[in-house]
Amino acid sequence: MAEQKPDQPITEGEMMELGEENLQVEDTEDGGAMIRIEDAADLARATEHFANIVDDVDQKMLAEAVTDLLEKIERDKEAREKRDKQYEEGLRRTGLGDDAPGGAQFTGANKVVHPMLVEACVDFSARVMKELFPPNGPVKSKIIGERDKEKVERAERKAEFMNWQTTEQMPEFRGELEQLSTQLPLGGGQYLKFMWNSPHRRPTSEFIAIDDIYLPFAATNFYTAERKTHVQYVTKMEYMRRVKCDMYRDVDVGMPEDPDFSKSTKANDKIEGRKDTSYNEDGLRTIFEVYTYLDFGDGVEPYILSIDKSSGKALSLYRNWEPSDDLRNELDWIVEFAFVPWRGAYPIGLTHMIGGLSGAATGALRALLDSAHIQNIPTMLKLKGGPGGQTINVQPTEVVEIEGGALVDDVRKIAMALPFNPPSPTLFQLLGFLVDAGKGVVQTSFEKLSDQNPNQPVGTTMALIEQGMVVFSSIHSRLHGSMSRAFKILHRINSAYLTEEDIAAQMGGVDVKPSDFDGPMDIIPVSDPAIFSETQRFAQTQAIMQRAAVMPQLYDQRKVEEMFLRSMKIKESEVMQPQPGKDDIDPVSENVAAAMGRPVYVLPMQDHMAHIQTHMAFLQSPLFGQNPAIMKTYMYPIATHLRDHLLNYYLTEAHEAVDQGHKQGVIEENAEQQVQMIVKVQQLIEQQLGSFGPMLAQIDQAAQQFKPQPPMPPDSSLQVAQLGAQVQQAALAQRAQAEEKKLQQTGQIKQAELMDKQASRQEELQREQLRQENENQRTLLETQTRLEMNTADNETAMHLAAAEIATGENFAVSTGTGINPGTR
Repeated sequence: MAEQKPDQPITEGEMMELGEENLQVEDTEDGGAMIRIEDAADLARATEHFANIVDDVDQKMLAEAVTDLLEKIERDKEAREKRDKQYEEGLRRTGLGDDAPGGAQFTGANKVVHPMLVEACVDFSARVMKELFPPNGPVKSKIIGERDKEKVERAERKAEFMNWQTTEQMPEFRGELEQLSTQLPLGGGQYLKFMWNSPHRRPTSEFIAIDDIYLPFAATNFYTAERKTHVQYVTKMEYMRRVKCDMYRDVDVGMPEDPDFSKSTKANDKIEGRKDTSYNEDGLRTIFEVYTYLDFGDGVEPYILSIDKSSGKALSLYRNWEPSDDLRNELDWIVEFAFVPWRGAYPIGLTHMIGGLSGAATGALRALLDSAHIQNIPTMLKLKGGPGGQTINVQPTEVVEIEGGALVDDVRKIAMALPFNPPSPTLFQLLGFLVDAGKGVVQTSFEKLSDQNPNQPVGTTMALIEQGMVVFSSIHSRLHGSMSRAFKILHRINSAYLTEEDIAAQMGGVDVKPSDFDGPMDIIPVSDPAIFSETQRFAQTQAIMQRAAVMPQLYDQRKVEEMFLRSMKIKESEVMQPQPGKDDIDPVSENVAAAMGRPVYVLPMQDHMAHIQTHMAFLQSPLFGQNPAIMKTYMYPIATHLRDHLLNYYLTEAHEAVDQGHKQGVIEENAEQQVQMIVKVQQLIEQQLGSFGPMLAQIDQAAQQFKPQPPMPPDSSLQVAQLGAQVQQAALAQRAQAEEKKLQQTGQIKQAELMDKQASRQEELQREQLRQENENQRTLLETQTRLEMNTADNETAMHLAAAEIATGENFAVSTGTGINPGTR
């Protein structure tokens, strides 16, 4: 049976089981025990604290508070009427509802809308969702303070659980967040609400549009506002469910009034292609959920009050602070996602910043298309008169006869096309300017990078990204902060309501515990506030790879490669070899691995004594460790492995002794006391493993003969000879050139003599070159012959060494006269 939670009231006579942390056991004189339940009273107080107290407070004071709040809510709505109209205009300017303002009114006038706002909203949402909500979940762990094994494991459990919770248990979470991201650029700010759903035993999330949140005119910040009103439109079925689960009290509220939807809601309904009926068949009821401060005799304190608009009756009243909080700090349940903060409580969006530019771009585009339309189907004037005397409307592809007067023999004498200017090149250029100006306000693309040199330094690319996306990066950082607030609320809900039964029923096999959420907040969003695009992430990865190539001694090459694969969306396990020494292997498997020539590693958390005993038994066995067939590959690595086990055993025992001394109060944060404790641990290990030291020394000495020999360096004598020949040839060539220049300077008198000397020098050079080539060939043949002799001698030496090992006798035989001769 699991520990009671605040939503489970404790009744008299109820059987319940509490964990050890809830009990204080004291032995009595008669041999019994007295058990004190520490947290039972706290649980009962918490249950009472968060209950619906609408019937418990002074009803007169409650009625006065309701009347006062209804008047203020109406004023708050009037104060934001202009903003609601701006949001509606922004939705209409998208053109998705086919009612964008402006444009000519003649028949056939174009109603096209420039997609500037829609493109910005869709592009923004796509970039934001990729960073805030990746496929594996939006949460990662972050250890606060000093890291230890217990903290790391708890944080990882919570991160795994909350990733499952936000992707599987709360299927609406991603959809609500996507709606928020698409509407955020238009409205300037949107909201996300979290609550506990008692019937389904899980948290839920709800997107709240900015037109359904009322703030006071004097408010300068959402979180510090004296009251925050969430306008809810609740169906009859949902209202009855809330009454049934005691969320609302059961009172007669009468028939609901017709909902008064905001202008932006009606504009959005046109975009979705739906129309409200006048029957209210779902029984929609408007309920104001007010987060405010009230005084019911104990001072001004934060409460959550729900009021039915039609009847003006209070439905619920909840305390909105923690039971243990003496300061009465207000709890957050709604998170604000701001696009660009402004001076007041409401942030601004693209509608406010580039709404006029979007309208101007739409007007210019419509004017160009209307001009082209008129040019193709011109308007005409016709003289009045003739047999018909009526106005004729000629449609395209239609042939119409016109009757003129008796003296009219040319149609051009009775009809004239009105002159209209063709589409203006200046207007087309103006359209391009408007589009560029609109995109320049919030840069959300990387078109400028396509014009840059692909071989330019990574630092230059990153600087261009930062400069081009500076506005978007600040917005992304604000959204990261909002997600952090959201996960704090979800963390608090799990701490208050999550039970062992819920975990076992919905997510069997997960090791998370409800008590894990009682500790500090060690969960953060997986998004990085400093990285807002794949282009930037890949540029950083390239910069790190370049630095790792320049200074390889300062970098972990495996981690660099893993970072590169993550930026390519490839799992490391799919393409990389398993990291050696990462898995805990039993000592028997280590014995087999070492005997087969595979590497073995020591991990700090292993049972070092058990490993040492198992390795020593295997090493001393005549069948295994002492077997020459196994010894030649097993002896050297196991000697090093035993040394590492001994050192890690000393390390873990010393650290554990110091930690236990601190926890039990035996030693303080004193270096001298710690040293004394470590010396005692060392003495105990020496007593326990005193005979192991000499044995390890003997094993290490015997293992040296099996130490792998480094590979022999390649023979470079041939390369040295060739390099010497090239140097000599170069020197002779330089000498010949110098003498030739000297002969040319003696004049024409000794020209013939110089020519003779030159010819002789040329012959001497040719002879020297021929001699040098012969010498090179001789050296090459001699080196190859000695190399072959040395290889044969080495093979002979190996056979002799094997024979000596087999027979136990030494042979006084020369190894030959190769490159490395010697006598054994």
